[in-house]
Amino acid sequence: MRWIIFLGIIASLIGCGSVQSTAVPTSVPTFGSQGWRLSYVQQPLTSAHLIISGVAGFRTIGAAVNGPACFSQGRLVYTTATSTTKRLVASNLANLQTQILVDDPEAVLSQATCHPTNDQLLYLRSPLALIDDEPAPPSIWQISANLSQPQSLDVDQTPALNQQWSPDGNWLIYELADRPQLVLQDVTGVTRELTLTGTFTWQPDSQALIIAQLTEPETGRFGRLVRYDLATEQLNVVLESVDADVYYPRLAPDGQQLAYIRRPLGAELGEVWLLKLNNSIQPIQLTNDPQYDNFDPQWSPDSQQLVWSRLDPQQSRYSIWQQNPETGNTSQFADDAIWPRWLP
Repeated sequence: MRWIIFLGIIASLIGCGSVQSTAVPTSVPTFGSQGWRLSYVQQPLTSAHLIISGVAGFRTIGAAVNGPACFSQGRLVYTTATSTTKRLVASNLANLQTQILVDDPEAVLSQATCHPTNDQLLYLRSPLALIDDEPAPPSIWQISANLSQPQSLDVDQTPALNQQWSPDGNWLIYELADRPQLVLQDVTGVTRELTLTGTFTWQPDSQALIIAQLTEPETGRFGRLVRYDLATEQLNVVLESVDADVYYPRLAPDGQQLAYIRRPLGAELGEVWLLKLNNSIQPIQLTNDPQYDNFDPQWSPDSQQLVWSRLDPQQSRYSIWQQNPETGNTSQFADDAIWPRWLP
């Protein structure tokens, strides 16, 4: 199952991330005039320091970080993991004070997810205990100022992962871990199960999703990008891919540019591609280097810059790259780094 692969990746990062050392950012920010900030994790296989970079320079926020951070009401929220502690942490960016929100020695915590308009926080809880010699499935948990203790998103602790709020905060989507389905949940807690699964991205107006659909569950093939309309519950094909898997779709805030990863069938490495939804031109390949596996593209708030993570499998080394799709100018933003996220 995909969630077992996910837990294996997290476990490998935790196993390598307990060594403490000084974080040394490896590049200078080269963003446009807007001066957007980025958070990312430097040296993910050793010290795993959380870094913020911007026009003012770099700042180290935390260590032993095992996933991307999110931003909530002036705080950077993230999960940490060492051999002895597993935590959900919030760091106030104004005064640099850090608060431990959850300390759970019986599970690995990951996928910190901030609500866009209030203080509700979600995270993934993966128990350390084995079930029949297999990893226990993860479930989504929540905490906020109104909750004295963390609690499961639902009373059944449904196996799930990859939760994501809609931009307006009125919907939550997540992936079921025990069957190939996505679940939509509204603000009242009412859920709607979709008869498909895959990685996804919200439309900026929160009225639709673009989903990289799992078309062949037996082989793990993701053969098309589809648009799901929340009001009509209709699916429309955005892109059919006959000779490659497509995944990690990311819509720009302008709602017109769709970045995604394309991996040819039989290949182990993926490239970043761009589809412009407001015209009929063919998809554009943004990267072309068979040495690297590219993943997790992220758009800047002004839709002008794209950053993504890249893995060199031969060196077992991650890096972060950036591009202006209009000019095609591409450069490395940070070496030995992963999980870039744009901040307000």
